[in-house]
Formats: sequence, structure tokens, C-alpha cells
Amino acid sequence: MATELLTHAKTGVIQMGWPKLYEAVAFKGNKDDDKSAKKDDKKKNESTPAYGFPVLLDKDDPDHMRTVRILQKLSKNAEDNAIALKKWGKKDRIVSNDGLKDADEDEILDGDKTVLMTDKYPNRANHFYVNFSRSSKAGRPGIRYIDDEGILRELPEPILGTKEDIQAAQANLNDARAAYATADEDAREEAKTLVLEATRNLEEAQERDAKAKEVKVLWDKLVYPGQNVQASVTARAWKTQTGSGVSYRLDNLTIVGGGVRDGSFEYDEDFTDEDIEALIAWRDKHVNAKPSKADDEAALLAYTDFDEADSDDEVDEDTGEIAVKPRRKAAVSRRRPKPVEVEDDDVDEDEDEEEAPRHRPKKTSSRGRRKPAPVEVEDDDVDDEDYPDMF
Repeated sequence: MATELLTHAKTGVIQMGWPKLYEAVAFKGNKDDDKSAKKDDKKKNESTPAYGFPVLLDKDDPDHMRTVRILQKLSKNAEDNAIALKKWGKKDRIVSNDGLKDADEDEILDGDKTVLMTDKYPNRANHFYVNFSRSSKAGRPGIRYIDDEGILRELPEPILGTKEDIQAAQANLNDARAAYATADEDAREEAKTLVLEATRNLEEAQERDAKAKEVKVLWDKLVYPGQNVQASVTARAWKTQTGSGVSYRLDNLTIVGGGVRDGSFEYDEDFTDEDIEALIAWRDKHVNAKPSKADDEAALLAYTDFDEADSDDEVDEDTGEIAVKPRRKAAVSRRRPKPVEVEDDDVDEDEDEEEAPRHRPKKTSSRGRRKPAPVEVEDDDVDDEDYPDMF
């Protein structure tokens, strides 16, 4: 029996793509296919949740190309082992789908047609592309990191499901309190014990959630696209009814640190000292020169005549603002308006006309006095409620 060839090795230092390491993620089939598929078919379309991340290997980077050669050697050994063990035929090698792709030469599916990988993903030009993954059934890969002092430390396991635990503990506590409130004297002591136990469970769930948040902060700090890592992987030959190929299982991972987050830029690259000085000058001109809110309120109060405020108006004791209540429409006087008296200074000296004498009506007895004709008032000018006597 032939000796099995080596299919496990370490990469060089590489930069991970978008990672799926905090929690395993399942790949789902096309949404349109999912709508028309039966329940059993839907389950088949969903892959097993997996951990992993993709990697782009630059053809112009010597360290990256060393990793490419390692992966190519592992892939060939995995194929040779599959043929030797009669899991593959020679034809399987010809049609096999290798997990390591040359983005400039290899084709992928884009909908119903086949295109070059670079046509669909232009950013992969002049790169090899590979995806390292590990089924959740095999467990999370071992992950350690080198801290700022050069000490190798184990990255703590994520704590998942804390939000649901808190909700369940809170619901149990509410139920226990409700049972205590309606319990009779014989059952009251036992109900009290249940309340205390539910309270402790809620506190423990909250403590666990606080710890989970601390772990998540550390993960976000260390695990991100663009981080420098070294991985150990195993090339595995596979065969299904639809074809054959080689994939790369992620076994362990060391986070080297010092990576640049994908799509991010250093602050000093974007904002220079001159930029900051210009921003300060803009703020002094546009922001600091404007009157403050307190100045606006003081100006408003200066023009407010509090003596004329209606006694029914409410004054806020803290802010001094007057809440003016709606006023009724002022009644229109039915008396004849008095003539305007013009002072001498307002009369033109050239005008010699004398003021017309006022007409004094003669006094008549009440018997002979005629009743004055009613005044016609338009509806739009008078409120019925203000003048009930007129209608």
C-alpha cells in the first residue's frame, strides 16, 4: 500500500478577508429557487454552518506566492491520495474543481453564464483566490493571538445567546412575582422562594451578558478583514454526484496583528495639521460668532411685557415662559367712533376752512320718537356668541 502523501501545512503570513469566525454561518441557496422549492429541497440548499475566511494572494508578493506553491502541492497530494485509495478515477482529476483559483484565468458562474473571475470581481485581478473553511460539526478552529508584549494568548470563546437568556430569565421573574402576588398564606413562603431564585437567575444572565460583551470587544479588536494571520490548513479531495474537487479545511489560526482593516485609512493620512487649523478657523468664524441659545432667550424676555400678561396665563417657574391660553375674539363696539381731533400743529396754515358745526339732535318725547331702523350686519364680521342681542 502506498504511503499517504502530506496534505496538511502552514501558510505564510497572509491577510484574511471577511471572517466568519465569531459565529458559524450557513450558506443559503438562491432566493428565487428557495421560493419554489419544497421543504425537503430547501434543507438541501442550505449548507452546514461553517467557520472560515477568504484570502487574496498577490502574484507580485513573494511571500504570497510561497503560500500559493504550498497550497498547490497540498492539492496535488490530496488528488494523488484519492486516486490511490480509489476514491477518484483519473477522469476526476481532469474535471476536478480546485479551491485555489487563478482570478485571471479561472472561470466562475455569474447567474446562468460562465465568466472570468476578474470580470465579476475586478479587485481580484493579478491575484489567486482561496477560501479556508471548517464545518461547525468539526468545531471552531483553534485561534490564538500575539499580544502587544509578544506573548501568545488564546482568544476566548465567544459567549452566544445572552440576549435570549436575559429575556427568558426576565419572563420567569415576572411569572414568579405574579404568582407571589396572588398566593395565599400557605403558599406565600414557597412563592417568595421562587421569586428570589428567579431574581438570582436574572442577575446571573446579566453578568454573563456583560462578560460576553467584553469578549466581543476583544474579538472586534483582533479579528477583522485585513488582519495579518498565519493559518494551518488541510487539503481534502471530495466527490459528489455533480463533480469532484479539492477544498482547504481551516485547522488553526494565529493572529499576528498589525493589519490594516480592509477599506480603511489611517487618520493622519486623511487629516493633516493644516486641515485641523483650517477647521478651527472655520469654527471660530461660523460657530463661536453666533449668539448662544441663552442670548436668544434673554433677547426674547427683554421684549416681553409681563405686566400685560393675562392673569389666566400659566408661567413656568423654572424657565419663566408664559403659556398663553387661547383668547376669545374681542367684542366689536357698536358705538359710533369719536371723530379724530386734529391738533393745530397738524393743520395746514393755508387752509382757511372752518370746522363744520356739530349737529345737535332735538330732544323729543319718547312718545313721538321713531324706532331706529335695524342695522344690517354681515355674518362674516360678527360672532353670534358675542352678540346674542342682535340676532
